[in-house]
Amino acid sequence: MTKFAEVRLVLAGAYEEFSGQLSPTPSSATPSEVFDFHPWEIGSWWDRLRLELGSDYLNTNRGRASLKDQARLAQLIKCHDLVWIHGMVIANGFGLWKWPKSILDIDDIPSSRTWSEMTQESRPLSKLQAIRKYFLWKRQESRIFERFDALTVCSEPDRSYFGNSERAFVIPNGFDAPYGLPARKPSHPARIGFIGSLEYPANEKGLRWFLGKVWPRILDSNPSVVLRLVGRNSMNPEWLAARNVEGLGWVADADAEMATWAFTIVPVFEGGGTRVKISNAFSRHCPVVSTALGAYGYEVTSGCELLIGNSVDEFTSCCCRMLQDDGLAEQLAANAWQAFQRNWSWDAIGQRLEEAVGSVIKRTSGAPKDST
Repeated sequence: MTKFAEVRLVLAGAYEEFSGQLSPTPSSATPSEVFDFHPWEIGSWWDRLRLELGSDYLNTNRGRASLKDQARLAQLIKCHDLVWIHGMVIANGFGLWKWPKSILDIDDIPSSRTWSEMTQESRPLSKLQAIRKYFLWKRQESRIFERFDALTVCSEPDRSYFGNSERAFVIPNGFDAPYGLPARKPSHPARIGFIGSLEYPANEKGLRWFLGKVWPRILDSNPSVVLRLVGRNSMNPEWLAARNVEGLGWVADADAEMATWAFTIVPVFEGGGTRVKISNAFSRHCPVVSTALGAYGYEVTSGCELLIGNSVDEFTSCCCRMLQDDGLAEQLAANAWQAFQRNWSWDAIGQRLEEAVGSVIKRTSGAPKDST
């Protein structure tokens, strides 16, 4: 991918762990600024009414940057050609309605996420709360192009969600392409893997569904198979109490770990955008069993690049097929690897990124010098 800009990384929200690791070098991957968000209370009835009925009220997550940090951000925007904002929570937390020279990056559309939560919720009060959040975010999203010069999403269906605007660009989740085809070394007894933060509610609920309803059925016919969990909170006693489950926490060499898996699972029923787990597994030549929502936004077909199952019976059947047919798993992984190279490597995504950045630079008139 052609280099076309120098980038300054700024973190905002809750990133206290980076406070001692700042870098003054704009091109460094280490953050050069960290802005913490502080509690932002809704004090008056007028504010509460604006939150419920308005589309321009910014206190959506009860957290904001200090006035000092807001002023510092304004300085950074002035001396850069482009500002790239990850998510509406960050954008709203600075109390800024109109972001100049800006791209809003949404990889998890808030209204889509809350709608999926509503469809999975069985408790009436929780369902009503999810519906309320859906309409709150839907109103905010309807005015995105008033606030930002461009929008990036992860898939064509998400771009369609925003009316296929010419200012909306699809930039999929991507990974570095390894040199050559990653070798698979499935272990014996067989291992099934899950990778992802189990502090994220959608992952937590999905794994709980898998362990409670699918895993016992798999063990009935494959009693020696092991489930390996990688990521934050993966050593939670709740997961480890299940039979043949191992929690690894953070793993330094995820490539080597995933190479030993028969396949990885993506049992996700909630959330918006696309799941990084899919392109991550594809990039590592690891077979995948997923729900339809887990594979949302990827142009893939069950039985070609992965297997998809939505019910307990379907997901169990997909997992057992993978365990019993090494040839099927190998073919799916090979097809997925080829699709990854075509669509989700950084080289494949680079042109899309340049188009989005070039569009904003042209729209706001200025030659690219630096970006944040």
